[in-house]
Amino acid sequence: MPLNLSKGLTDIRGQVSPNSITNSCSGEGCTVHLDDIPTERVIINVEKEFDARGESGKRCDRMLFYGNTVKNTFVAVPIELKGRGKGDESDVLEQLKSGLAFAATLVPNLKETVYVPIVFTKNGIKSRNPRHQNRELKVKFKGKTLTVLTGRCGRERNLANLLSTAGYL
Repeated sequence: MPLNLSKGLTDIRGQVSPNSITNSCSGEGCTVHLDDIPTERVIINVEKEFDARGESGKRCDRMLFYGNTVKNTFVAVPIELKGRGKGDESDVLEQLKSGLAFAATLVPNLKETVYVPIVFTKNGIKSRNPRHQNRELKVKFKGKTLTVLTGRCGRERNLANLLSTAGYL
């Protein structure tokens, strides 16, 4: 059964504050380019949305939803932005876990949803364990271990390159 992308995106828009909808994944001193990302998409400023809901706690910075029509999947992308200094590994993972949980509340009836956590940094990720420097970050969600895609702020096509290399675009 083909995925109804427009209906899915409309449903998501209806569940969040209009003030939380944005046209950009950039922020926090980090530029994320939307070149070659499907134009039929929803981007949520998660900080604004959590504030509007009166929710506190860890949260990612942006949430991107779009459809992959080739694979007939709905893609939910929690994005953490670390444009200043090095991101702390445990904080980044907590923020992305929170983003994944938030995304799942917005798409509960879409069985074809693929979750792709991403962090963009200017200076990399800082691990508390020196032996873990530069290793892949992983997060557990819904019984699966997801690899966190890591990109650099400001690089051309940074979001599209990550998503297409990983097979989500």
